Formats: sequence, structure tokens, C-alpha cells
Amino acid sequence: MKRLFLAFCSNIIMLVIPLVGNIELLLHPKILLLFTASMLVWLTQPPVSASETKDQQTTDRHTVLLILSMSALSIILPVADWAYLTVNKDEWSSIQYIGASFMFTGIVFRAWAVRYLGKYFTPTVQIQADHQLITSGPYQIVRHPSYTGAYLVIISAALVLHSWVGFVLANVCMITAYYFRIKQEETVLKAHFGKAYHIYASKTKRIIPFVW
Repeated sequence: MKRLFLAFCSNIIMLVIPLVGNIELLLHPKILLLFTASMLVWLTQPPVSASETKDQQTTDRHTVLLILSMSALSIILPVADWAYLTVNKDEWSSIQYIGASFMFTGIVFRAWAVRYLGKYFTPTVQIQADHQLITSGPYQIVRHPSYTGAYLVIISAALVLHSWVGFVLANVCMITAYYFRIKQEETVLKAHFGKAYHIYASKTKRIIPFVW
């Protein structure tokens, strides 16, 4: 129930509020597609909580709040651009079909990463008592596959809405958020796993295979 509540709250912030001035667009197929994608992301991951965010301040450094805020901004901007500045809102070009495909690829990849990590996947940066270093499955492809999946979902939303301004700004927002999150997360992981994590990091990229 908590995940469902958070999912609806997130969609109110990202989709409903930006469309208040053009409320009939809430039932547009593209917005319904974004709503579905957002719900699937929220419902396939552990829910974040205020208490966990407070308890893990030392290791997380509020990076979970940074990711949540940048993710919301990365959806709000292209939605607003599409709703108020795009003339042909019903257009479906090859770019938009590619965006929809990438979006659901990202959802599946993220869900795989979350499920594969199991109890070690948490919204905040933290080390558990019996924490293990997972380097197989999606973690053999990149070190942070859940971020790869979320990144695909978010930037693909701008492609579906054919918002190039939103696409650029979403990339800037998410790369900034993931830079600080990964920097903090890997500081904690290196301190805990030592040489094993350094070796793992030398063999894999962070979130984009062969790039970063």
C-alpha cells in the first residue's frame, strides 16, 4: 500500500500539477503511457521512507532526496513543454516509438536489477550487517543497473513527448543526480569491500556500458 501511495503522489507532482492549465490532457495516450511507466517503476522497488532517510544521513548524505527531486523535475519539464508549447501533440514519429521502447526496456532492466540484488537493494545508501558484493546478472553489465534503468525511463519520457528541451534538461538533471549519488555510494562500498570493489570497478562502467 505504501508503494502505491508513493506512486500516486509522485504522479500528482509530475503529471497532474503541470497539466492543471490544460487538464484534459491527463487522459491523453502519451500521458497515460507515462503514468503507467511511473507506476511500474514505483511498484517494482522498495518504498522510500522519511525515517530511513533520516537514519541513513551519514552514509546517504540525502542523495535519495536529490535523485527524487531531479527525477521529478526531469518529467515535469518535458510535460510542460509538450502541454503548452507543442502544436501537434498527437504525433507519433519514429523517435517517439523508440522512446516508448527504451522506456519499457528501462523498466524491465531496473526491475531485474532490484530483484537480483534482493534485500541489499535499498532507496538510501547503506551497508547491511551481512552485505555481499553482487557482481553477476545485471551487475556484470554495469555497477549500478537500477540507475541505468531509471535513467532510460526518465529521458525516454521526453522522447515520447517529442520535447528536445526536456530531453536535454532531463539528461543534465539525472547525470548530475547520479554523479553525486554514485560518488557517495561508491565511497561507502569501497570502504566496506576494499580491494574487491576496486577490482570490480576496474572491470565495469557505472551506468552506461563502455561510456561511464
